[in-house]
Amino acid sequence: MFRTGIQRRDELQRQVDIILESELDGRLEAAHESQAIDFKEEAGRRRGVELSASDPKNPVAATKLANEVACMANSPGGGALIVGVEDSGRILGTELDIDWLRQRINSAVKVAPDITARNVSGLRVLLIFVAESPEPVYDTSDRLRWRVGDSCQQVDRSEWWEHRRKAENHDPMAAASSRSLSDVSPVALLVCRRWMGEAAEALSDRELLSRIGAIGSDERLSEAAALLFTPVDRTCLELTQFTVPAGQIENRVMPKSGTSLIEQIDEVERAVSVMNTKMTVELGPSHVSVSKVPRLAVREALMNGVIHRDWNRSTPTELRWYSMDSTFEVRSPGGFVGEVTSQNILSQREARYPALADLFRAIGLVDKQGVGVDRMYHSMITLGHRPPEITETEGAYVVTTLRGGSPNVAVTKLVEAIRPEERRQDYRLSIVIHELLHKPFVTIAGIADALQTSEESARAAVDIAKQTAVGGEPLVYKYQEVWLLSQAAIGIVQRNQPKDVLFPLVAYRTTDEQELRKVVSSWLEAHPAITTGDLMVLAGVSRGTARKNLDNLVEGGQLRAVGQGRGSRYEAASA
Repeated sequence: MFRTGIQRRDELQRQVDIILESELDGRLEAAHESQAIDFKEEAGRRRGVELSASDPKNPVAATKLANEVACMANSPGGGALIVGVEDSGRILGTELDIDWLRQRINSAVKVAPDITARNVSGLRVLLIFVAESPEPVYDTSDRLRWRVGDSCQQVDRSEWWEHRRKAENHDPMAAASSRSLSDVSPVALLVCRRWMGEAAEALSDRELLSRIGAIGSDERLSEAAALLFTPVDRTCLELTQFTVPAGQIENRVMPKSGTSLIEQIDEVERAVSVMNTKMTVELGPSHVSVSKVPRLAVREALMNGVIHRDWNRSTPTELRWYSMDSTFEVRSPGGFVGEVTSQNILSQREARYPALADLFRAIGLVDKQGVGVDRMYHSMITLGHRPPEITETEGAYVVTTLRGGSPNVAVTKLVEAIRPEERRQDYRLSIVIHELLHKPFVTIAGIADALQTSEESARAAVDIAKQTAVGGEPLVYKYQEVWLLSQAAIGIVQRNQPKDVLFPLVAYRTTDEQELRKVVSSWLEAHPAITTGDLMVLAGVSRGTARKNLDNLVEGGQLRAVGQGRGSRYEAASA
């Protein structure tokens, strides 16, 4: 059976522990390599009979280990490498740097294994746990190999895929675990009931687990349910509060190992809510209390960092709160899943563990339609904050950053003026508004990029904006082949924007020469020429001001004037 989840990781850990505990006089007595366990000394240290010092950043060793990791990743069930040990079981030790090594392996073969260090007989060894890959992994010599017995042998691609097609369960979290109802933490069930609310009130424990798909007819929990509801032997999340990035640590929350994942999530979420203090702002006719970072965005970032992480790695999901900047950051082990990238995360849906994601949806912790990222964007933008930053970093981590603070009243007033009111909840509309608050116009291609979708979907989003009213006018209007923010919307923003703000919204509506140059440059990136009338519409300036600034750019060598009279226009001097 295809197993790469928690159960398989625990099996490998137990096998490795037995081997390490057999140490006697600097040698592992139980040193018997198998299909799943391999011993590797650090390559590149041998000089004849001499063994040189270990280099923490040994490139020869990194390449050799990357090839072995690729082989293990192709093998049924994955495996573990014990680094710093001869084939005979004699312990040599290694000082290879864990983060550097994981990054080098990931760069070489696109696999980021879980790597931990252990001290055995006074010497440091590394344990590299490798999960079975859902697709073929070629090594640095472009070979496709897997484990046969205690060695790596080449395999052709068709044979590899034949094995995958025969796999009984492609989602390890959907497999039945060895845990049952008797193993479930009572506290975990209490937390689950609190999250589910009325839907769980009249259900017995067995009925509750059955309702959410956590337990099968054989009375065994799924791997996903075992992770969520039964004690886990490690800390899965860590929360640290800093003053500023790399600043002083103000608080740290580390849930105890031996508690279930659902209990650890609950403890951390409560701690974040304390750090994420509230402030009073004017929304509509009343004053309301809002968090520095929208609570919905915080929850979605937290849940995504747990659900979509690589659970074959023992590294905890790291949460960081920066007090001075009102910023929340989630660092999740494992890179993006499948075809997901930072450029399509709004439109591409894919789960590393569908069974785990579905269990969270059944409990009500994430949206049933899978639009968590959309909601993060919407809740941040409509309070005037920057959109979330979701990127993949070296070492195969996904980092989500939410930068909050005081809401921008100019934005909240604009959102409050939207009619019909239902449009206020549309994340596509919020992204269109965000673009036009920072740019003098948008194109269909530009909206498609912002929405991370097709131009056809971008046109639909513009149609929605066109059919949305603010101050009695459509929110956007068409000028030539581009779209602009309406005068009513611009007026709301300008009236409610503080005069001394450092980075003003609709900054392009000005007579300032520097800003007008930016408007001209932006227009010429999408059009072959600009006219006096174009600049008047885009910047809201008089004809005289527009012509003066364009002529100044001609004198400065940035533009050249073409034609005369009504047909006059200005082109980029380099055109």
